[in-house]
Amino acid sequence: MTDRRIPRVPSSSRPSWRDDDGQIMLMAIGYAIVALLLVTAVVSASGIHLERKRLLALADLAALAAADSIDQHAYFTRDPAGDLVRLADDEVRTEVIDYLTTAAPAADLDGVDLLAVTTQGRTATVILRSIARPALVSLITAPWSDGIELVVTATARAD
Repeated sequence: MTDRRIPRVPSSSRPSWRDDDGQIMLMAIGYAIVALLLVTAVVSASGIHLERKRLLALADLAALAAADSIDQHAYFTRDPAGDLVRLADDEVRTEVIDYLTTAAPAADLDGVDLLAVTTQGRTATVILRSIARPALVSLITAPWSDGIELVVTATARAD
């Protein structure tokens, strides 16, 4: 029977536990940086989504106010069996501007612009624009630090 021994590797060429010192720390720091970047992206995206929802609610309420501003003369002088009451363009635009000057500051939105107010029969359409900026600026959200343009359209019908 032959002696089959495993040759012994000299201790100087064997890896020791001390060669791995600090490797976990580097990996933990890397994961922490990635996690923080993801948190900034999620917080910023959520903030922009909430600003869009607030702008859409403001546009909905402005369109509703516009639909309530019917032409008073046409309403009281119309034939009940005749045509339906139509919205007056001037009154609708004035009502929307009045509503936005009082409600936009309360909605906590910066730079709300009225792009268009249109009427078609008994339907009023309001288009608003605003710029939303990310809440946290990081490497991920830096390209949008100047802001993201939000454009919303709301329609209301006078019945």
